[in-house]
Amino acid sequence: MPSALFRALLPLAMALLFSGCASHDVNPRVTAPKTGYVDFYAAPPAEISWDIARFDNKSASFEQVFLKYAPHKGIVRLALGPGHYRLRIKVLNHATEGPEEVEVAVGDGAITPVRVELREAGSTLQENRNVSVGGTAYGRYGRRTRITSDETKSYEVSATPESPVPYRVKEAMPYH
Repeated sequence: MPSALFRALLPLAMALLFSGCASHDVNPRVTAPKTGYVDFYAAPPAEISWDIARFDNKSASFEQVFLKYAPHKGIVRLALGPGHYRLRIKVLNHATEGPEEVEVAVGDGAITPVRVELREAGSTLQENRNVSVGGTAYGRYGRRTRITSDETKSYEVSATPESPVPYRVKEAMPYH
């Protein structure tokens, strides 16, 4: 019984823990020195829950740079130092075939747009478990598990970096 409660509360605990690690979406009026920007946008526009991570060569693993569970419509802009980056994009609010990785060159004072597309790849069954605990018709204490499954669309995520452009605020970008 404690393991079922633990499984039910684990996603909430992870959301609270990782919300402190999330990077903020930036939109300064002018660029910061020695800083470039990467704009992630969905085409066609869609509400996406983003999880974006940067590959760290020293630890040979991905480190989270942006996480937002609530669906976000529009541009996600990250500030990074000039250089080349390997970024991993996960879409959290849709069933996908896995994360997408993209190589991005970031220039000082420039924006590198990354076009993210969700293409329908088929459908999948999503299993839901509902555990209820309490008295039974026989007066005993018991636990019931109801398992349901729903068919949902599955998507393939693709990310395409575009040519860098001079810095502008988000509202002035053509893909806003």
